[in-house]
Amino acid sequence: MPILHHTYPNGFRVIYENSFSRIPISSAFIVCDMGSVYEYDKMRGASHFIEHMCFKGTKKIPDSNDIFAEYSKIGAYFNAFTDRRYTCYTVKCQDEYLEHSLQVVSDMLMNSTFKKSEFVKEHKVIIEENNNNENNPENVLNDEVNKMLYRGSSYEHQVDDLTFHHKNSLDYNDILDFYRVYYHPSNMILSIVSHLPFEHIKAMIKTTYFHKNPKRVQPSIVPVIQFGLLPYTEIQYKMIEKKGISNTLISIGFRTCPRSSIDKYILILLSKIMGGGFSSRLMKLLREKKGLVYHAKCTAQNYEHMGEIVFFTVTKPANFFSSGKKEGVLSLMMKTINSMKKEGITEEEIRNAKGYIKGSNVLNLESLTTQTQYNGEEWLMGDNVQKIVPYSKLYETYYHNITKADVTRVINQYIIPQNMCVCIVNSKPLALDKVKHDCETLI
Repeated sequence: MPILHHTYPNGFRVIYENSFSRIPISSAFIVCDMGSVYEYDKMRGASHFIEHMCFKGTKKIPDSNDIFAEYSKIGAYFNAFTDRRYTCYTVKCQDEYLEHSLQVVSDMLMNSTFKKSEFVKEHKVIIEENNNNENNPENVLNDEVNKMLYRGSSYEHQVDDLTFHHKNSLDYNDILDFYRVYYHPSNMILSIVSHLPFEHIKAMIKTTYFHKNPKRVQPSIVPVIQFGLLPYTEIQYKMIEKKGISNTLISIGFRTCPRSSIDKYILILLSKIMGGGFSSRLMKLLREKKGLVYHAKCTAQNYEHMGEIVFFTVTKPANFFSSGKKEGVLSLMMKTINSMKKEGITEEEIRNAKGYIKGSNVLNLESLTTQTQYNGEEWLMGDNVQKIVPYSKLYETYYHNITKADVTRVINQYIIPQNMCVCIVNSKPLALDKVKHDCETLI
């Protein structure tokens, strides 16, 4: 079945794909084109705040508990998250309840009452959420690596942070202004994977508030995404001291390509070879051979203007640096990266990584969620909805024909010092000269 789409007169967009599963379940992602990339300084955290406020009640359903009850009484999955690029509300339910589920979530998003009393109360909840994140060293590490990799662009700012919540930030009226502008049907995409016919779903949407055009007031400042990056000429370092933790966390990241580049898929394949599971190079060396870590991974991600590939692991401080004849984790990570650059990857590793991706993609079709999110993101950040390759066709379209020469090319193009950022979180200060000694062995 092809991917189908429709745009209503008020600008609301729906993208649809028939489910591969026989289970009568529908998955819906409502993607709002509003994330932290649109925020200016005193509005940092606004997108996340608005996500919370949309759950606080409408004129029709004034009590937030009653909103959740609408989904819990039918056993539906209902949640939301704020990303740097967008905010998303997700529903997964039995086909027969899809129309009602869309009616409820459309009321939430279009008609939030935004009571100031709820705003003040929810602000405390958001601060607590950020406090929890601040106590998670991996969250701290990820935010810092992101700042380094995307320095100079709108993507360097995290979705939310305790530092955003101060006296002169996040004014109620300013956030309400943001909500009224960005939570508009023309700024949203509904991505659905379902057994229900597309024409039936299009008719459903006409019964929701997505089909109405609420009055909105233009803000005094309309933010835009800044894509310019601060260029680097050498490896960047960030050492973070976080007292009370018992491990050392390491991320070695490299700037890569935009999501429109064919290199995106080659880099994803490379990430599976280097850190995609127990048979990956990082895991075989650091865990199976040396016994120095429990977990290691390599991930790849891309936005409109650029992307990243990041090598990550956690170890106890005694294992971090080399000592005598005992090689440390940092040195071994760099040895693995240098081996990849100098000796390349093998045909067997490529075959295995392709098999991993092909199998994972098929399994993802069963849950519907990945497929639904993929379609929504592709329309939001792609240049032409007509060119979207179905998730089920990704392997044969982009991965099947990747060659060893392709992988070698992207390694040589992106795994270079001027693209490299190193971030380490530890309970005590680390010697930067020792970190540089290991990291600047990069070929």
